[in-house]
Amino acid sequence: MRATRTIVLHPDDDGESLAVVVRELTVAEVRNALLTDEAVGDPLQSLVFDGFGLGDLLLQCDASAADLERCTPSELERELVPACKELNPFFFRVRQAIARSAKAVQAAVEQTLLTAPAAS
Repeated sequence: MRATRTIVLHPDDDGESLAVVVRELTVAEVRNALLTDEAVGDPLQSLVFDGFGLGDLLLQCDASAADLERCTPSELERELVPACKELNPFFFRVRQAIARSAKAVQAAVEQTLLTAPAAS
């Protein structure tokens, strides 16, 4: 049975709270999220956090993008991100490994371009 954890967010400082259920992802869900050719979507959402985006959090909880966008990044980092990382360490390890591999490939390509003889 997959683990879940309920956290409470307080978007907009309007006094209302938002209960969000974070869930553990299956191996198949992690593979589908990280190793498929899906559209990146909103680039701002993908850059909200260092190394992952809002879409990654949405995959792991029952909140909508509109719900999370009403929160400050610091509130999400204080409440939602730790719950996601606690329940889904595999997701974040795989995401980090993919990012490291992509950086290594980029560095190798740049080095090849810098050292390749000029065409005549």
